[in-house]
Amino acid sequence: MLRIYNLFPKLIGPIRNWYVHLDRIIEMDFNWIYVNPLNYPGFSGSIYSIKYPRRMNPLFVNGHEKDLGEQARELIIEKENAWDLLKEFINECHRRNLFFMQDLVINHVAIDSPLIQDHPEWFTKRWMLVEKLTGMAIKIYESAEKPKLNDINPQLYQLEKRVAHPFAIDPRNSNHITIWGDLAEINFEKHPGYESLLQYWKDYIDFCLDLGINGFRCDAAYQVPKQVWKTLIKHTKSQNPDFVFLAENLGCTHKQSKDIVEAGFDYIHSSSKWWNLEEPWCVDQYNYFRKYAPSVSFPESHDTERLCLETNKNKKIQIFRYLFAAVFSESILMPIGYEYGFVRKLHVVSTTPDDWEQPVFDITEEITQINHLKQKYRCLSEDGPIEHFQAPDPSLFLLRKASLDEKQYLLLVYNKDGDHSHLVEIDDLGKYLPLSAEISRLYINNPPQKISSQGFSESLDPNEYLLWFQQ
Repeated sequence: MLRIYNLFPKLIGPIRNWYVHLDRIIEMDFNWIYVNPLNYPGFSGSIYSIKYPRRMNPLFVNGHEKDLGEQARELIIEKENAWDLLKEFINECHRRNLFFMQDLVINHVAIDSPLIQDHPEWFTKRWMLVEKLTGMAIKIYESAEKPKLNDINPQLYQLEKRVAHPFAIDPRNSNHITIWGDLAEINFEKHPGYESLLQYWKDYIDFCLDLGINGFRCDAAYQVPKQVWKTLIKHTKSQNPDFVFLAENLGCTHKQSKDIVEAGFDYIHSSSKWWNLEEPWCVDQYNYFRKYAPSVSFPESHDTERLCLETNKNKKIQIFRYLFAAVFSESILMPIGYEYGFVRKLHVVSTTPDDWEQPVFDITEEITQINHLKQKYRCLSEDGPIEHFQAPDPSLFLLRKASLDEKQYLLLVYNKDGDHSHLVEIDDLGKYLPLSAEISRLYINNPPQKISSQGFSESLDPNEYLLWFQQ
């Protein structure tokens, strides 16, 4: 089971600043630290737009970037001790029984990476419609054939075959296309440079293993062919069988997710963050994929808005959504600042240490208790069957989670109404907890309490929850 704390490096700055967070992370009972890319970025400054994979971003070496000239930056990041700083931090994590996870980004590099000139055969080329005035690509064509432009003004636009940018088409409107112009798409189809490309990433993985990294969160894993992942995962686990591969698979199709788990990933992300606690898709998706790989849920991430902002700083919801994520999936991930109700979104370009906030509240104790609870009960540390029940009162949410062997059950009831109390009336808990065994009421901050009656009636305050356990 992974209990992952995301140290977002742009918020906390150079590696020397990271150590002060370790005590809090350990006290909250996390067992993994995950850090986003530390590599040298391209012109956009996005930490996911990597120009030099083997060089470190100077922001995480000494905390400076803008006041350094290019030559000075090169001198800093070329020194071996730049990565030694990370190795020392990882060693400290290991001394304190924490595992270390790093992002692995292999589906693209920065558009200004020298790899494009050094290995042009590694990159996808596509026809693009280019605006002459700005030189910007405004449309990308997926077909290899040169498109015909009968209705395009040649004074304003022209066709060019360029190194492709990753892009996404809005399924609701095919005319709405998001193009990541700061990225160059790597071509993992078979081509003359295919073997050298795979070797490049094997060498990079070896470099990471030497640093002591214990796992990768693989960004946009579904954009890389299954066979490539099989090769890289096999290469990694031949050296460290316990190495963990977590796939970032959010937004992909069922087939793409199935390819990911068949490639050998140890974990996949859950989409439970976006569930409205009503429609069936989330539980259906979970029950389908749990047979292939366990999942990681999160109440928010660096890709989402801060939950505290979305809920108008509601402490009860902040606690519940962490509990819900902990119940829903075998493993859990939480970004830095969630425990304090931070409201500023973590941004891959613009976030700086100046964005550190004064706490809105402090729920470190509740997170600690939930993490303890997650370890104590097997049904919370496995991806067993989940069933969502429709309550007679639509403001009440009922979810049952079982262990893999279905010898443990947990029932979660939650009042979704943030303004009004609602009466929870259950004439027979046995309808939801089917074993011929005792039922206990669980609390995150008190010992469990065995119940003597199968019936239950209690008013539940706004955004409050109840837990029952049976074994």
